[in-house]
Order: sequence, then C-alpha cells, then structure tokens
Amino acid sequence: MIIDNNLIAYDFMTDFNGPARHYPAPFYPSGLYENETPKKHGPASSEYPNLTLPCTLYDEFGNSIPDGYYMVVLSQDMKYLELYQSNKLKAKVRVAKLVEKMYTDEERTEEDGLIAKLEYYKINKKLKKYRKAEEELAAFKERTAADTFAEISDSGKGYYILKYQCRGKIATGIIQK
Repeated sequence: MIIDNNLIAYDFMTDFNGPARHYPAPFYPSGLYENETPKKHGPASSEYPNLTLPCTLYDEFGNSIPDGYYMVVLSQDMKYLELYQSNKLKAKVRVAKLVEKMYTDEERTEEDGLIAKLEYYKINKKLKKYRKAEEELAAFKERTAADTFAEISDSGKGYYILKYQCRGKIATGIIQK
C-alpha cells in the first residue's frame, strides 16, 4: 500500500486551519493572544503556613493522618489548629496555648488612618486611590505581622508539639502518639 505524504500533510493543514477539527476536546494554544499582556507574577500563594509531617500520626480511635504536606489554619473561634490537604480538612488539633501580638500606639493609629482612608475612597468611588490604599493596608499588615511558620516536633515524652505562627497569632497544639 502506498500512501501519498503530500496529501496527508495537505489534509491535516486544511483541517487544522479550518472550522472542523477531529479532536475530542478543543485545545488551548500556548503563549499569549494579541490582546493579552504577560503576567508579572504567578498566582497568589496561600497566606497560611505549610507543614511537612515527617511520619504518620494516629489518634486514640485508630484514625491516621499520613505523612505529607499540609496547610495549617487557626480556626475562627481560635480553639483548633486545622490541617488541610488539597483544601480538604484532614485533622483538628486543640490549641493548648494562644498568644496574640500586641500593637504599639503608633502602629494602631497608622492602621486606623489607613482603614479610614480606604473607607473614604470607597464611599467617594475613587477606584484608583482605593486600590492604592488597599495595597498600603496590605503592606502595613505584612510589615507588622510576625513571620509565618508551622512546625511539628517530637517531645520524646509520648506527644508531638505543633507550633503555628501567622498574622500576629502564635498557637501551640499537642498531639498524643
């Protein structure tokens, strides 16, 4: 059987440029369209710290948390440290100790001023100044917040200590072996 390569190439090119395609799903070409601008930064990362569990943890009921990477979040009521994996809640650890960072008077007045400026621009519908005030407030919060981290350590006494620090809150949880 002899196949004409020129005919195959021609049919493929006409099909590729034409409206009908024989692909199961339309493909997205890589690169940018003419009207798109390149992104300067990647997607926004999570505000919460990540934790690497070195070993599988078990509770008293025989449930286990496999080793891996988890995002640690302090719950809204500040009673639990929640471990998320792929945005699914995997475990809750009761908070044994919670410390909140205190602001100085200067930091407090600066934050109040930035919030007032933000509300003023929102009411008066000044979008560019509102966005700039949002950036200033975010930069202030980032500057005043403590370093964000989460770590787990073995106490050697039959339990693990989970330490969490984010947004000026320092929490400690205890996990029994």
